[in-house]
Amino acid sequence: MPLAAAAQSGILDFHPADEVVPLLEAARAPSVVWGKGKSAPALTLLHCSDIHGSAENLERIVEFRQAYSRWIEDAIHAGDAVYCYWDDPNPWDEVPSARGILNTVGNHDCWKGHLVWAQTSWPYDATEDEAYQLLFVGKDKSRPFFKEWDVVKPGGVCYYYKDYAPNGIRLIVLDCMHYTPLQHEWFCNVLEEARLKGLTVVCAQHYPPQNGMDLIESGFTDRDYAISAVPAPAAGEQMERMHDDAFSAVDGFIDDGGTFVCWLSGHTHLDFIGHVSGHQRQLMVIADKAGAKDDYMQEARPIGTIFQDSFNLVTVNPGRHTLVVQRIGCTRDQYMRSKRLFCYDYTTGNILVNE
Repeated sequence: MPLAAAAQSGILDFHPADEVVPLLEAARAPSVVWGKGKSAPALTLLHCSDIHGSAENLERIVEFRQAYSRWIEDAIHAGDAVYCYWDDPNPWDEVPSARGILNTVGNHDCWKGHLVWAQTSWPYDATEDEAYQLLFVGKDKSRPFFKEWDVVKPGGVCYYYKDYAPNGIRLIVLDCMHYTPLQHEWFCNVLEEARLKGLTVVCAQHYPPQNGMDLIESGFTDRDYAISAVPAPAAGEQMERMHDDAFSAVDGFIDDGGTFVCWLSGHTHLDFIGHVSGHQRQLMVIADKAGAKDDYMQEARPIGTIFQDSFNLVTVNPGRHTLVVQRIGCTRDQYMRSKRLFCYDYTTGNILVNE
């Protein structure tokens, strides 16, 4: 397709059903045990991050999700909805059809007017309530976004969980920007409740882990950068990582017999897959930037081409104990390595497919 014609195309022109659906159905195929029937059905989440004010790309994500809603149970954005600062326009207000996409608090969603690039000792200004009003309520306070998410959450906070009962899966979403002792206690409680109910757990939040990541060689892992450990912040400082306490809580959940799949995150504007350093049973999947091209992206992402978009379909198959990451959009990195499919056995830690 000539570039001029491609510029007029929607996302579905680049991702027709005969390409998307066979991979989704293969990832979601139930496991059949003789004498016991089929296992619990698979769950597919559309995982995107860092839309950074791009209403156009958000509309394309919504269009894709709606077209393949038969196979995609839900969608989650892993933070940084606004272009730069807390008081920038929120694309969830600009794209009404996006209201049903679950959201997560990112660092840009909490910056209020001063330039703090890489100055992580500067506190973020937006309070928990201000982030809540931006991302969970929106301009139309009579129709708060979270009311359409069907989640369970305490009042006025930016963390929640959602159970997918037919699949036996609980998604827990944390607010890494305001990770208080109260939120940590809540997290431990909902993990324990999930264990007692026999629910498999997926967690999501914006930041990479404080202890860093032991990266897996893959097209889904940027080869020029590492996710290294950072020290604990001094009093009054902010840390651009998720506190290690959260990962220790998941270790406790696993030690007690709970089943954990992975973390879904963002922030880096680059793809990464790997284990949380010091917590080898915890896989983290960090999504590339879903927003429009800028200077903080590695690949060429020209508008009007298949590379304009970059997000993942994440399928958890309880019967096969597999996590499948399927890329939509930008399927090659800047070194032309493929990032098309990644399949992982979350009970053994074995990588099954990496292409």
